[in-house]
Amino acid sequence: MADIALQGALSFAGTNASKYLLEPMFHSDEIMRNYTVYPNVKFKHFITMAPKLQSITAANTGCATTNTCDPAGFTMEQKYIEVSQVSVKQEQCWNEFENLFVAESYKAGLNMPDLTGTQIADVILNRVRNAIKTDTIRNMWGGDSAAGVADCSYQSMGDGLWEKLSVGTAIGGATQMREVTGTAGAAATEYVTVGATLPAADSSLVLEDVWNTAPAELQQIPASEKRLFCTPNIYNSWYSALTSVGSTGSVNYGHSEAQSGKQRLYFRGVELVPMYEWDTALSALTGADLPPLFTAATASIQCTNGVIYAAKDNLMIGTNVTDPDNQLKMFYDEVSDNMYIRSNFTMGFQYGWDSLVNGSMLVD
Repeated sequence: MADIALQGALSFAGTNASKYLLEPMFHSDEIMRNYTVYPNVKFKHFITMAPKLQSITAANTGCATTNTCDPAGFTMEQKYIEVSQVSVKQEQCWNEFENLFVAESYKAGLNMPDLTGTQIADVILNRVRNAIKTDTIRNMWGGDSAAGVADCSYQSMGDGLWEKLSVGTAIGGATQMREVTGTAGAAATEYVTVGATLPAADSSLVLEDVWNTAPAELQQIPASEKRLFCTPNIYNSWYSALTSVGSTGSVNYGHSEAQSGKQRLYFRGVELVPMYEWDTALSALTGADLPPLFTAATASIQCTNGVIYAAKDNLMIGTNVTDPDNQLKMFYDEVSDNMYIRSNFTMGFQYGWDSLVNGSMLVD
C-alpha cells in the first residue's frame, strides 16, 4: 500500500516504489528485450565465467588414469559489475500545467497548488520515469565517469559499454571498432555527421562486415538471443535498402516486412535495434571526451555510424531497483508551492566474453 499523508506528502516506499517508478523502465522494450538485468546490486556483483572445454576425447589406451590426449583444463574467469549511487532530485511548479487540464482536475482554494493525487501528479511521475529510462540507455553505452561535458548525467552511472569494450580491447583485440570503407560516391562528412543520410549500400557493407568477422562463439548462438545495435543512420539506410529492393520485385520475408511498415528489421535473422540515444551521446561527447571505440585510427576522426553485434546475455545491467529499501518520494512544499521528487538507486554496466561481441563502423 502507498503511504499517503494528509499534509501533502505522497510517499511510495519499498516494493511500491519499484513498481510505480523504476520497474516500468526495466520492462520497456529497449531494456528487458535486449540486455540482462541483475537486480539487488548495491555495490559489486561478481560474475564467474567458465570458458569452453574441448579436445578431451581420445582412443582408449587401457587402464591408465589419463588418456594420451589430455587437455590442460580451463581457468575460470571472474568479472564484476560495480554500480554507482544515482539520485533523482527534481522539482515542479504546479502552474506550468495550468492550461493543460480542466479546472476540475485541481484541488480547491489554498490547496490548489498541491498536485498529489491529481492527473498532473501522474504526468510528473511519467516524466521522471521516462527520463530515467532515457538516461539509463544513454549511460549504458556512452557513460564516462571522467567526462568533462556540460551534461553531468554522463558521469552519474560510471563508465558505459563503449568505454569498457574499448579498455578491454574486446573487439578484435583493439580499442576501436573495425573500420569499413563506405561506397566510393559517399562524402566524408556523411560518416562523421550525426544524423546524416547514408547511401543504402553502406548499411549492407557494415552489417556484412560485423557479421562475417564475428567470432565463431557468437555466430553459433541462436539469432533470437542476439542483437545488432546500430546508429539510426544505419538502421534507416538498411530500411531503404530493403524497400528499394522490394519495390523492384523481390518478395522475400525481410523485404515484405519492410514494405508493410513493420517496426522491427532483421539482418540474417538477427534483429536490428536503432539506438537513438547513441546520436545524443555522440553529439555531446566530443574533443577530449570522444569515445575511443568510435575513433577511427586510419582517418583520425570520430565516426558516428557503427554497429555492435552481441549476445543479449553478454550485456549486463546491475541495479538495486527491486530492493525493498528503495524509495520514491513525491511531496508538496507549501512555502514554495512546488512539488518535489526524490529517488535513490544504484546502476552499473558490464560485458562478459570478448568472443560474444563484435563491432564495425563506417569510414570514408
